[in-house]
Amino acid sequence: MTSPSAPERRWSEAFAAGAAERAGEPAWLEAARKSAIARFAELGVPTRRHEEWKYTSAERIARVPWRPAAPAALGSEALAALALPLGDHPRIVFVNGRFAPALSRMDALPDGVTACAARALWSTDGAWLEERLALPAPLADRAFAALAAAFAPDAAVVRVARDVDAGALVVLFLAAPGAEAAVAPRLVVEAGPGSRLSLFELHAGPAGDEPQLHDALTEIVVGENASVEHVRVQLAGAGATHLGHVAVRVARDGRYASRAIELGAAIARLDLVTVLDGEGAEATLDGLYVAGDGQHSDNRTTVDHARPHGTSRELYKGVLSGRSRGVFNGKVIVRRDAQRTDAEQRNANLLLGGDSEVDSKPQLEIEADDVRCTHGSSIGQLEEDALFYLRARGLDAAAARALLVRAFAGEILERVPDAALREALVARVLAKLAAAGVAAEAVS
Repeated sequence: MTSPSAPERRWSEAFAAGAAERAGEPAWLEAARKSAIARFAELGVPTRRHEEWKYTSAERIARVPWRPAAPAALGSEALAALALPLGDHPRIVFVNGRFAPALSRMDALPDGVTACAARALWSTDGAWLEERLALPAPLADRAFAALAAAFAPDAAVVRVARDVDAGALVVLFLAAPGAEAAVAPRLVVEAGPGSRLSLFELHAGPAGDEPQLHDALTEIVVGENASVEHVRVQLAGAGATHLGHVAVRVARDGRYASRAIELGAAIARLDLVTVLDGEGAEATLDGLYVAGDGQHSDNRTTVDHARPHGTSRELYKGVLSGRSRGVFNGKVIVRRDAQRTDAEQRNANLLLGGDSEVDSKPQLEIEADDVRCTHGSSIGQLEEDALFYLRARGLDAAAARALLVRAFAGEILERVPDAALREALVARVLAKLAAAGVAAEAVS
């Protein structure tokens, strides 16, 4: 067995040093944490020899002497600074991974919906939480997911009872200022049979360029004939590293739709694993990553068709400018018993400058023989014919470019179900494009 590296030792020592802070936690939670940190030590920090980390340097991330973020308080100005219309939706807010009741708004929760901090349920739902707060099995081979499970100081819990229409709910994770602070936001969602939920998961931090690590972990369970629409927006600051991990399990005739919008962070990575674990389960995965000068965005998805008659549709799009890099790896797995699977996967990338690059790798692993599966990838620049067409109709060059880029990204953004949030995200994308030299303000 190889000896642990310096980063692995540092995290193990930090875990041991936090024992006093965790002293009041249930024994089952401490056991889950110890199991997770042991798993992290066993896996070790990935190297470039790991295929999953070929294009993103985990060693560079781990080299920084991160320290677990201390409890912090933020005022209402932190919400205003986001410039996002949270509207009248119920919201639960966490700061540095801890519940912030002063920023939350829970009075409008419908009957049959629970949204709270996990520690509020220790005494009443310990058996349920014990399973939910363990490292999710689909992410058991991800070292940084194990690290998040070990260090998350609390978790946001959302539970929707059988046949309840929960409407829309916002879960907002904020990071307070603090250089080299490591934040571990955690979210657990369970949608009961026949229920419906629109979930907006937002991640944000200080707007400056101070280095931070956001190691986020989300698990979503979609019950039989239930429906969850999940909008995940990442708006970390310019110096942050954001590592997102999402594990989803969909039961018989359940429906899961993901809209993943990646706009922030110097280094951003999202691992999304969706297991269609019941006959007739459906998944729709849409993603948009917009990277400007100096940004690195790595998106990895897995759709595991484990039962027959499953359907999945996936469309991820990237817009890259300046010296930026995008990575997409999408894997569709069809198990031997998952006959009559219908899966489609596409990745399209738009390069706005000669210094940006993309590595795209869609994959199919098919063990069944009665399936319909397709996949494809494209990387290109704005088409000269399309630009000429728009110029011939009166648009100047800048406006023509902006219109085409907005249409490209808009195919994903228009699927965000909340109109006000959708327009706010469009505005953010256009602002990034303007900074990259695309005159987005010329487009009405």
